[in-house]
Amino acid sequence: MSVNGVEWTPGMVCVFDGLENVTGRVVQWYEQRLESMKAGEELREQNHPHLAERPHLDGSFTTSLPLSLNPQSVELPGGIELVEAEPIVDRKSVFVGRACRISDPSQVIAFARVSHLITEQIARQVPLILAFLMADRRVTKAAHPIINAWRCQLAAPTVYTHPPDNGDDGESAAGGRLAHLLQILDVKDVLVVVTRYFGGTLLGADRFKHINQAARDALELGGFIELGLREPSLLFNQGLIGGKWVESKSGATISVFNPATGEKLGTVPEMGLEETKEAINAAGRAFTTWSKTTAKQRHDILIKFYNLMKEHDDDLARIITHENGKTLAEAKGESAYSASFIEWFAEEAVRTYGEHIPSPFGNIRNIVIKQPVGVVSILTPWNFPSAMIARKLGAALAAGCTTVIKPPPETPFSALALAELGRRAGIPDGVINVVTTQKNVNDVAKEMCESKTVKKVTFTGSTPVAKLLYKMAASTIKKISIEAGGNAPFIVFDDANIEQAVEGAILCKFRGTGQTCVCANRIYVQSNVYAEFASRLAERVAAFKVGNGLEEGITHGPLIHDRAVEKVMRHVNDAVEKGAQILVGGSRIDRLGTFFAPTVLSDVPANALVNDEETFGPIAALTKFETEEEVIKLANDTDVGLAGYFYSRDVGRAWRVAEALEVGMVGANTGLISQTVIPFGGIKESGIGSPCNWSTILDLSLLGREGGHGIEEYMNTKLIAFGGL
Repeated sequence: MSVNGVEWTPGMVCVFDGLENVTGRVVQWYEQRLESMKAGEELREQNHPHLAERPHLDGSFTTSLPLSLNPQSVELPGGIELVEAEPIVDRKSVFVGRACRISDPSQVIAFARVSHLITEQIARQVPLILAFLMADRRVTKAAHPIINAWRCQLAAPTVYTHPPDNGDDGESAAGGRLAHLLQILDVKDVLVVVTRYFGGTLLGADRFKHINQAARDALELGGFIELGLREPSLLFNQGLIGGKWVESKSGATISVFNPATGEKLGTVPEMGLEETKEAINAAGRAFTTWSKTTAKQRHDILIKFYNLMKEHDDDLARIITHENGKTLAEAKGESAYSASFIEWFAEEAVRTYGEHIPSPFGNIRNIVIKQPVGVVSILTPWNFPSAMIARKLGAALAAGCTTVIKPPPETPFSALALAELGRRAGIPDGVINVVTTQKNVNDVAKEMCESKTVKKVTFTGSTPVAKLLYKMAASTIKKISIEAGGNAPFIVFDDANIEQAVEGAILCKFRGTGQTCVCANRIYVQSNVYAEFASRLAERVAAFKVGNGLEEGITHGPLIHDRAVEKVMRHVNDAVEKGAQILVGGSRIDRLGTFFAPTVLSDVPANALVNDEETFGPIAALTKFETEEEVIKLANDTDVGLAGYFYSRDVGRAWRVAEALEVGMVGANTGLISQTVIPFGGIKESGIGSPCNWSTILDLSLLGREGGHGIEEYMNTKLIAFGGL
C-alpha cells in the first residue's frame, strides 16, 4: 500500500505512512485510547479487547483481529526480531527509529500487486507489529503520538532479488540512523517504523481524529490518496470553523481531481450559508482577543508560521501540483513565494507606524494611530492556490484581523494545509476559518460580502465576478481589495535585445501554462524584428515537454479543467479563421488529462478573440506593428489594465512607454514583475487603484494594492485629538 509516492514493486519497497492508513481497526483502537487520555484516564490495567472488521480492498473477505489496550497482551509474531536505533531529539519531540526484522521465511509478508490485492498475511501481521510498538508507555503517555511505518523490503529471497540499498532516502532523521544500523546488521526483510513522541502540550490528543481524514475515508472506500507527502497530516478534507475541523451540515461533498491524470484526489465539504455564518461569527469572536495582541506577538507567531511553511515546502508544493497541475518546479516556486508573504508581513506587523500632526491650536495634540479593520473575507482563485491566500492572509493577520477564507473548489487542499500550519504556529482558534463550497458559492460569497460582521473583502479572480462582489460589499461600504482579470500587452520594439525578449515572453506567457493573471496575452512585435522573434519563440516553445508535473523533465502541465481547454481551442480557431497561422501547437493533446499543446500563432489580426479576451492558456498570439504610437493605442484598447511589458534599449522610449501604458504594473525589459515587496494590482476593470503614472506612483500602496505596503488595506486610520492641555 503506497500512500506517499513510493510505488511498490515486488522485492522493492512498500510504504505505510501514518498509523491511520494501515487498517481501520487499528485506527479505531488508537482513537479509543486517545479518547480515554482526553478524559484524563490512565492506561487500563485490565484487558480491553476491541474488535473491528477491515474489508479487503476488493471486497472478497473480511477479517477480525483482537487488539488490547494492555501492553502485556501484545506479542510479536514468531520469527520477527526487534531492532532499535538511537533516539534523536528534535525541538520538543523525541524520534525513535525501530525495525522489525522478519527472519522466519514463513512470516515474510507477501504482497500481490495485481488489482491492489493485499494478502491476508499482511492484514493480520502488520496490525500486530504496530500494536506491539504502541505498547511503549512513552507513546501512550505522549500528547500527540504519530507512528509512521515507511519502509519495508519484501518477499522471500528465493523469489525476488533484494537491492542492497537500505538508505534513508531523506524521510526522517530517525529513519536515517536506523538505515545505517540496518546496513551494519545486514537486515533485509524489514518493516521500519519511526515513532514520534511530543513532549509538550501544543498538540492535544483530540487532534488525531482529524489527521489525514481524507486518506482514512479513501481507505474505507477501498483506495488511497497517493500524494507522496512526507507528512500526510497536512492533508485535510474538512472545513475549519472556530478551530474545529467540520463537515458540511448537509453531508454533501466536492470532489477534487488531478487535472493531469483525471484521478480523484479526495473530497471537501460542500458548505453553505449556515456554515459561512458560523465561520464569520467565529472570526468575530476571535477578533476581540487577536486584535489586542501586540505587533511583536503577531510578528513572532507569523515567523513560526513562515518557518513551518519552509519546513514543509516540498509537501506544500506536491499538494499544489496534484490539485492545480503545474510542474513541481513551479509549485516549489509558488510555495516559496507564498511563504515570503508571511515573512514579509511578519516584519510589517511591527512597522504599522502612526504619526503626530502639529495642531494650529495650542491646547490640542493630534495623534494618528492604526488599528485592525476587523473580520476579513478572503476569496481566491485556483491558479495560485497557496500564494494568493498567503498574500492576503499574511497582511490580515499581521494587522490584527481575523479571517474567513473561501478557496476555489478546484484547489482546496492547499488552503487547508496552510490553515493547519497556522494552527501549529500558534494562531488561536477562530482567527483562520476555511469554508469550502462549489454549488453554494453564490450564497456563501454574498454572505461574506454583505455580513455586517465582515469589515473587509479581498478578492482575486475574474472581472465579472469582481464586479458582483464589489456591488455586494458596497451595501455596507466595506474596505475592499480587488485584483481582477488582465489582458497584458507584451511589446517588442525593433531596438530590443531579441534574445532577452524571447526569454521574457516565455517567462510571462507560459508560466503556469499561461494560467496567470499577469501573463502576456497580446504580443506585439515591430515589423523589422517580427520574423526573427517569431522563429526564435516558436523554436523554444516546440521544445517544451508537456505532461504530469510530477514527472522528470516536464516543463508544462495541464490546464485546470475541460472548460479551460475549450476556451483555448475557441481562441485558436477564431484566430485561424481570421487569417492567423499556427507555427507551433494549436490543438489539444490526445491523452489523459486536460492538456493543450503550447501554441505560437503568427499574423494574428487585431480583431481576433484572443486580443479581446484573456485566454488563460498557452497561446502566444503575435501581431505585427509599425510605430510606437500605433502599438500604444493597440495596447490600451481594452477595458482592463493589470500588467504590461515591453522591450526596448532606447531610454527615452522606455520612459514614454512606461508612462503611457494604462496598467497598474509595467515590466520594462523584464517578464517578471511578481514580487513580495511591490504594490501589486491594476487599474480600469482590473482592480481598484490610481492611474499608473509617475506622479501618483507613491499612492499605489494605499489604493487597493496587495503585497508591498498592503497591510494598510487591513487597518483603519484613527485620529485622537488630545485637548485640555
